[in-house]
Amino acid sequence: MSNGAETTALQQPTFSLKAPGTAVVHAGPRQNPRIVSVPTHCTEHVLELPEGADLFSALEASLTDFAVPGIMAEFVSGQFGHIDYVHPAYGPDAEHPMSFTESFSIDSPTELRHASATTGFREGVPFCHIHASWTGADGETKGGHLLPGTLAGPAGLRIRLFALHDVQLISDVDPETGFSAFAPTPTDRAVKTSESLETSDSPDAVVARVRPGEILDEAVLAVCRTAGFDSAEVGASLGSTTGAVFIDGTAPWPAVEFTHLSGAVTGARNSTPRITLSGEVVDVAGEVSSGTLKPQANPVAVTFELFVRRTD
Repeated sequence: MSNGAETTALQQPTFSLKAPGTAVVHAGPRQNPRIVSVPTHCTEHVLELPEGADLFSALEASLTDFAVPGIMAEFVSGQFGHIDYVHPAYGPDAEHPMSFTESFSIDSPTELRHASATTGFREGVPFCHIHASWTGADGETKGGHLLPGTLAGPAGLRIRLFALHDVQLISDVDPETGFSAFAPTPTDRAVKTSESLETSDSPDAVVARVRPGEILDEAVLAVCRTAGFDSAEVGASLGSTTGAVFIDGTAPWPAVEFTHLSGAVTGARNSTPRITLSGEVVDVAGEVSSGTLKPQANPVAVTFELFVRRTD
């Protein structure tokens, strides 16, 4: 779902559950615009964390290391040594159906499956939002929303960083949902897409914040069209949908968190675009599911932090 929310004890719903993919209308005032996207230049880096390294501290320090106001990241390989985390839970009532569990800890090494991160600022200090999945020594796969205190394991962690040069990522409480969420804001040196599309200085990526109820694949297409990208790839993205609807299965309503989202868009500028997205999600039981997303079937639950790179 999002970062910065308070945790609650694991509980069963007090309200009727709906089918996966059913949109949720939150109790707070509806915010506009529904999709906020900012084009940017980005540079790619690899972060190698040794055993015992503090994951949050390392990612937050990368803002200074690369002198940028925002970073999107996807984890490549390695192990966690200690994990503190929560995962989605049922909220207190039908008007607030989404929440988080109490916090959990794992003290033994686990193998990374997937993880994505957004790093920016909250109240003026570096702040990091990470969703991840892992496999324990017993072969059990789990996942969730990581908390500070999570450490790299004996094999370390290898992370692919996308340093954003023209966009600030600011986390704040969203009045519509009551959860914290990252939103992109242009920096003073941000490129103006309409003026640079046909130049060598064109932006090569876009960061977007997608609000509740927006259909995920439609949002990806809208972001590409606004940026003028005809072909693009999606990666290093995280957020939540109202359950998940895959081509060959589902994960339960009212919310699942994506540990990663990947895919491609081709022909975005014409009337017959092709969009393929796949991902892995963690549900209210802490279970992990993955697959190809069914088109036009996955509304955002709380927020989605999209990272799209131009390929045309």
